[in-house]
Amino acid sequence: MEATPAVQPGRTWRPWTIWLPGVLALVWSLLLIVADNLAGVMGSWDTPAPGLRWLWVGVIGHCALAAASVLVLVVGLSSPSRLRAAAITAWMIIPVGFGWALLTGHLISGS
Repeated sequence: MEATPAVQPGRTWRPWTIWLPGVLALVWSLLLIVADNLAGVMGSWDTPAPGLRWLWVGVIGHCALAAASVLVLVVGLSSPSRLRAAAITAWMIIPVGFGWALLTGHLISGS
């Protein structure tokens, strides 16, 4: 008895396989942009805290990740042959955004 492969070669991916990670990555990146901006406002209330310039680096990085998530979503929807790679890339944007936020926070506290 021959075992069937886990993924058949002619199998088509459903549209939700790119919509879900693409939209989650975009929303996550936008929330991190909002968090960076709120941290900038809170850090400059009385006397500006040292290292606030690193918040702009965080905002720029999260904007790049938001743009990348939109690009990955468009590529995944327009090219079915690249759907799997686009979905994996969209899922990877989420932890990269978290890591970027941690790095920005470390740079702010170290300045």
